[in-house]
Amino acid sequence: MIEVTRLAADKKMLLSMCVTTILVCALSACQQVAPSLQTQATLSPVSERPNAGSEQQSEPDIVGDLIAEVEEQNSTEDQNLEIAAIRQADPLPEDQARNELAEQALNAALGLLKTKRPEAKQPVKPFSLPEKQDTRLRIGLLLPLSGEYATLGQDIAGGAEMALFQVNDPDIDIVIFDTAGGRQAEQAAREAIASEVDIVVGPLFTASVRRARPILAASSVPVLALSNNISSASPGNWVLGYLPEQQIDHLLGYAVSQNKTRVAILASEDAFGQQVLSHATARLSQFGLQPLQTTLLSPAILSDEDSLKQAIKAFSRYQEPTDDTDVLPPPAYDVLILAGGPEFILRTAPVLSFYDLDPSRVTYLGTDLWSRGDLVAEPSLQGSIITQATLPASEGFEKQWQSVFKQPSNTLARLGFDAFALIAITKQELSQNSDQRNQSPIDWRASLIREQGFAGFSGQFKLLPDGRNQRQYQLYLITQNQLTDLDL
Repeated sequence: MIEVTRLAADKKMLLSMCVTTILVCALSACQQVAPSLQTQATLSPVSERPNAGSEQQSEPDIVGDLIAEVEEQNSTEDQNLEIAAIRQADPLPEDQARNELAEQALNAALGLLKTKRPEAKQPVKPFSLPEKQDTRLRIGLLLPLSGEYATLGQDIAGGAEMALFQVNDPDIDIVIFDTAGGRQAEQAAREAIASEVDIVVGPLFTASVRRARPILAASSVPVLALSNNISSASPGNWVLGYLPEQQIDHLLGYAVSQNKTRVAILASEDAFGQQVLSHATARLSQFGLQPLQTTLLSPAILSDEDSLKQAIKAFSRYQEPTDDTDVLPPPAYDVLILAGGPEFILRTAPVLSFYDLDPSRVTYLGTDLWSRGDLVAEPSLQGSIITQATLPASEGFEKQWQSVFKQPSNTLARLGFDAFALIAITKQELSQNSDQRNQSPIDWRASLIREQGFAGFSGQFKLLPDGRNQRQYQLYLITQNQLTDLDL
């Protein structure tokens, strides 16, 4: 499925109702707001979103008012028809009544024959994009718009569309291709190539990136994937997600600076757990250290209560208390890395605490996955230290988003906005540069890599030649069911 979003010269021609407001684009080179982007923005939602609450909006609900008026008008007309239908008709003369009944029966029979006669089917014209002009920039979005993860794709597309109308460049098109959560990633990539896209934003998931990348690479189409898997990165194929490897580097750097070097790693036996375990071990070796203990927990162990207790008891080097003392022996480690997703953390942390290896005795280190509300409120994680990307103040973005989509924004919406704005700003800068104005196509590998990086709503970042991104992170302490900034 292909969806096309184009910035019309006359915004009155937009097919969807729009909400008009002011938003200053925060994404700019050299961490400054480009003056040309401080314009009035007209926003058009990608799809209808459920209302997140009953809070009064600062902008009038134009679409809602219009629907309400139409519904009220239809309701009034239906009511009038109903009144006319139930009103008793005047009696007809007997002969006239028979003639009218016969005429009605004949008309009914003719109508029945007409409905049974098959009508010739009109051929459906296949959808085709207009021919691409050399002066236009066509950005392809490869996103899950159907299936289980459709809402994630809609959030990203919504962020990109906000940036489209904010940038206000009539020579930029967005064409959206549905990866269906990965099942149609190859097809989406082929459709993008056939549609002559200049650069691609997405896919979101690692499996989708791996399926689409060879097809896009064969046509030398650069990619800004939204994945956080560093293995998906390569020259000209960047990943924009928050890389766990960089977060582990930040966390271990903090631990070593605090003279905490006795590190243990408890990891899930999935790809993410092994990825974090491998990188943490390699990073420790650069400090001249090695983990004192590493343990992988399989799904079978995690699903069985007794097996999990036995595995964590051995991992923690737990010593049974003696009757003659209440003093606990010192823990075997002073740093613990839990390498796994949120469910893995919630499954293992209470058992670790049971065997006296809780954050009051050992420094727990976690990635931004731990910022989820249920993890921050988990009693056995109080005192843990996690890292998150440094985000700018973005009240304007949030107000703009909620005025359109009637629900809070999220990380994916900000990534979608930043990815599009990054491309659009780069295009504008090149068009203003006399040496590169006539360059076609744009050399994205050279143009998107700059030492000063970019400042966006998803945080400050820069793209590296090998396809990775580099972001700024800060440390937080989980305490009293909330996050406290440790870098203050």
